[in-house]
Amino acid sequence: MKCLDLHNRKKQALAMRLPSYKPLSILVRFIIVSIIAISVLNLIEFLVGTRGQAAKPAYYYYVLIIISFNMVAESQIILDNILERFLPVPEKIKLRLAIQFVSGLLVLILVLKVLLRFIEPQLLDASTRPGIFMGLLLGLLFVQMTASSLAVARFTQKWVDSQEQIAEMKREKLRMDYNSLQDQLNPHFLFNNLSVLKSLIIYDSDSALKFTENFTDVYRYVLQSKDKRLVKVAEEIEFIESYISLHKERVGAGLEVESSILTEDLGLEIAPLTLQLLVENAIKHNVTSRETPLKIVIDTDANYLTVSNSLNRRVSSYSTKTGLKNLVKRYEMLTSEEIVVQYDDERFEVKVPLL
Repeated sequence: MKCLDLHNRKKQALAMRLPSYKPLSILVRFIIVSIIAISVLNLIEFLVGTRGQAAKPAYYYYVLIIISFNMVAESQIILDNILERFLPVPEKIKLRLAIQFVSGLLVLILVLKVLLRFIEPQLLDASTRPGIFMGLLLGLLFVQMTASSLAVARFTQKWVDSQEQIAEMKREKLRMDYNSLQDQLNPHFLFNNLSVLKSLIIYDSDSALKFTENFTDVYRYVLQSKDKRLVKVAEEIEFIESYISLHKERVGAGLEVESSILTEDLGLEIAPLTLQLLVENAIKHNVTSRETPLKIVIDTDANYLTVSNSLNRRVSSYSTKTGLKNLVKRYEMLTSEEIVVQYDDERFEVKVPLL
């Protein structure tokens, strides 16, 4: 893996490198472009039928072609170096591409006109002109494209890097948003249970001590799961049983919970503390007494985990209103499936997608 990463970094460094003006680099470019120029001239000579005839191109044609082709190549490289300083990619990519395209086209036309002007008239009669023109044009275009290849590679690499950075920033924002929303559970959970503990301390100190011990076990799960994006349904069910036991110590027969989870659904996943939040809301906003017990049903069906409870609303109960909204936002970051909330005069039901 390390070797592969090193290879990728080397490839990226090559793509990002500006053409050098060290003597060796200039010499290598000159030789390569000159070979292309000579090959183009020989090809033109062959195509127009002048090989072996008196009209064979003079040697100064080779010098002219070599100089012209190198001018096209070096003009592209010089322009690329200058523009990289003042119009870096990808910030100014549209203007940069427009300037390079127009400038390259003008240089190409100028050099082509100069070449055609200096070629001897006998090589530019009606039969040879099209072949010479097309040969020179294609040759110059090839040289120009070759000289621009590093610039194109750099454009591409910078564009890919910028897209990766944008994608990473989006992923990081999602992680931060999710963690921020998940962190809201801890004070929400803590606030409600400390309120319960406060009441027990005042009215039943023995129950308060037992409640504190159970609360410690429950809160340990909260701390262990706070950095997880998903937990198994089996883990959440085990936790919620302890959590419900904690509340039954306070309300006794005023709380009735029925759990019916399909065996095949125990290995699926949900957001951590989902059940805790839904059960907590049901207990908080409804009367729990022996005369009017709060009935909560937890089950699974059709890839949903459902928590429903009977309605017997408290006359007044303080609410931060972050619980259910928090859960909806968390699931928006986890799946395209939506949480379903439905209720009537007798029951309140929340269906959470299993992942």
